[in-house]
Amino acid sequence: MRFLALEKLINLHDGYRQTIKVDSLEVVLIQEMGELFIIQSRCPHQGQNLETGIVSNGKIYCPWHNFAFDLATGQHAGGGCEPLSTYTPIFHDKLLGIMIND
Repeated sequence: MRFLALEKLINLHDGYRQTIKVDSLEVVLIQEMGELFIIQSRCPHQGQNLETGIVSNGKIYCPWHNFAFDLATGQHAGGGCEPLSTYTPIFHDKLLGIMIND
């Protein structure tokens, strides 16, 4: 396992949302109400980028078809769609990142 840095801590604030691509991994980093979420960047339904999705009540809504996914677990709120991959935020020095398998 290795630490994959995504963002400097100084840049984070409520309302922060950014698609970040490192190597072959593309994720959306979201900070809402003091909580950090890192999810796969594309909706599993038809591949729409979730960076522009609406975030409300712990869910992100796909901008194309309004599919809702739980930010913490990645589960599709209505069932019937693959869940999002979610990643645990890791803090290292002054950076936020995730652990990945090499």
